[in-house]
Amino acid sequence: MIDAVPPFEDDKQEQQKKKDKLRAAWISFIGRIVAQIVGALATVVLGLMLARRMIPPAPAVSSPAAPSASPTASTQATGVSIAVLPLQNLSGDPKQEYFADGMTEELIASLAKIDTLRVISRTSAMQFKGAHKPLPDIARELRVSWVVEGSVVRDGSRVRVIAQLVDAASDQHVWAETYDRQIKDIFNIQTEVAGRIARAVNVALTPASQARLERRRALDPDAYIPYLRGRYAWNQRTQDGFESALRFFEQAVAADPGYAEAYAGLADTYSFLGAYEGASRDGLKKASAAARRAVELDGTLAEAHTSLAWMRFRAGWDWAGAEASFHRAIELNPGYATARQWYASFLSTLGRHGEAVPEARRALDLDPLSPVMHRSLAVVYLFARQLDEAEASARQAIELDPQVPTAHLTLARVLSAKGDVAGAIAAAERVPPDRRNTDYAAYLGYFYGRGGQKARGQEELGRLRKESSEGRATAHNRALVHLGLGDLEAAMAALQDAVKERSPFVLGLKTQPILDPLRADARFPALVQAVGLPE
Repeated sequence: MIDAVPPFEDDKQEQQKKKDKLRAAWISFIGRIVAQIVGALATVVLGLMLARRMIPPAPAVSSPAAPSASPTASTQATGVSIAVLPLQNLSGDPKQEYFADGMTEELIASLAKIDTLRVISRTSAMQFKGAHKPLPDIARELRVSWVVEGSVVRDGSRVRVIAQLVDAASDQHVWAETYDRQIKDIFNIQTEVAGRIARAVNVALTPASQARLERRRALDPDAYIPYLRGRYAWNQRTQDGFESALRFFEQAVAADPGYAEAYAGLADTYSFLGAYEGASRDGLKKASAAARRAVELDGTLAEAHTSLAWMRFRAGWDWAGAEASFHRAIELNPGYATARQWYASFLSTLGRHGEAVPEARRALDLDPLSPVMHRSLAVVYLFARQLDEAEASARQAIELDPQVPTAHLTLARVLSAKGDVAGAIAAAERVPPDRRNTDYAAYLGYFYGRGGQKARGQEELGRLRKESSEGRATAHNRALVHLGLGDLEAAMAALQDAVKERSPFVLGLKTQPILDPLRADARFPALVQAVGLPE
């Protein structure tokens, strides 16, 4: 991009010197005239790059009074909907990718606070990172009327952000702006961009939305950078990613003990680090403590209330408290898909299927290309005994990402509930053994037992007993295999132990189809009562 700047003199040696000066000016963002010229040219070039079709965009309007665009047919059908595509990392350093992704996620979060907008969540937007599709095609896949494109360059304490708004129906750029700021001003940039976009798409900012956008604390770059690294690692959704995220979030809170977002990140990481493993019990306690601290530090942070709600639900068995926290999270950020997804899981567990299904579908509407959301909806359908819908959602999750083990396991659970045990075994065995955790092994043992492969079921049971003695499996894992093998007495005994262990699995006592053979046991109601599940 710097090489595209026209030379000022004919002498080749002098040309190279000038180019070197321009490159240095771009990287350091110093306020010299040459850098301003380069910045202006860069904006034009970036506009062409971001268009991706090499068709010159319509004249951009960068004043605060950008003209409002008329609603498209898509807008009329679905409401005002928008997607923020992954911001391009133009720093020239692949190690800065986390920063560009972090800026994308933060801008999505800012726009989601506007309750009159439907904003596509991060997971679905990231599907188009590095893609070279026409914008109208992307918009159709995401079912949105507007698309935001842009780029980010970070150099030390300074950052340049370029944002452009595109009308998806006409493929016309209707607004663009460049921001050269100190990194400590990032939050102000996000608020400004969100406000400009709201005006451009003719959405009025309600007082509540405006207040949500402006609730920002001072930013400490020494804490913010590891926080972004932590979210980048967390979003990989792998064991290594979670472990890296934990280190980064801990660095963030060490640098800024008042950083609520980092504590919320810690809570989410602890809760996902082997969430169903025996070794996770200590992690769940740490997650609960981190979530409470996040809310104490910032009671207006939707992510913190969501983390607290999840911990009150999964670890605290505090149904009223969890529901109050979910309601508060959704009130603070109506477009936060994770809050709606986890709330749907909560409702489903309690047997409130008439509320759970619409909530899970709303989460999917906000994140339509997320395999996690499709899998979550499949489980909600499974608990509601809507098995055809559950199967369709599970298969969609696999189609979106065949590498996700839980998607295959969910399909296997659904097929088993439908009586197709052979299909369940085939679905579960598609995941390589080295990617199966103890929960996976337990379900596989259950399927083997139900399918008449008793020896293989006993083999899985033996492994689980060994891992249980080492603190890496819980009683509910053994209960599942005993159920598959038809040993209901042993299954009941293991389930009683699981309640004593406060295993998250027992939260599904009322609704899990897999537990149906035990419901006639006179001891079963006492288990439900011990967990405190509301009637």
